[in-house]
Amino acid sequence: MKRLFAAPVFAVLTACAALGAAGPSAAAEVAYTLDPAHTETTFVIDRFGFNSVIGIFAKSEGTIWLDEAAPEKSRVEATVTVDSLLTANPTRDEHLKGERWLNAAKNPTMTFKSTKVEKTGADTAKVTGDMTIMGVTLPATLDVKLNKIGNAPNNQKRQAGFTITGSVSRKAFGSAGAAGVIGDNVAIRIEALAVAQ
Repeated sequence: MKRLFAAPVFAVLTACAALGAAGPSAAAEVAYTLDPAHTETTFVIDRFGFNSVIGIFAKSEGTIWLDEAAPEKSRVEATVTVDSLLTANPTRDEHLKGERWLNAAKNPTMTFKSTKVEKTGADTAKVTGDMTIMGVTLPATLDVKLNKIGNAPNNQKRQAGFTITGSVSRKAFGSAGAAGVIGDNVAIRIEALAVAQ
């Protein structure tokens, strides 16, 4: 499990939100700020083959520049805070954030910066970007679905909501500990909400 949980986190946490499906009223790029209260990065990894560990990185921030007329021009930059990891077990949380695993003190954040948005459907896209975890930067591609874009009913602010999925290899980011016992594939799901500036 060494460092592995970092991967999902970031992924990209929120990065995928760069999707930006075409809309009727937008004519140019609009900056949206990720809402930390409604953006969460979750991960799932196999543990000993008996079950999977599910966790969440609860704190993230970033900006999505959406171009509804030309979604492929959209982009995103996002950061996830490693110390915000939660797995519903305080002892395990502290262990995973410690020096042996994620080393949150030395590597407090994970980041994602998009390099390409490829539209795959009316409200879906593949977003590729540079993901940095534990000081290692590698390209990563995530599937992004635009759930809804419009004015929120509670405050009338323009918002965009996304569901982001994908997976990463923890070994690729330098986490080879407990190989063969703890899974290599880390499944990622991010629920992201962004508010127009």
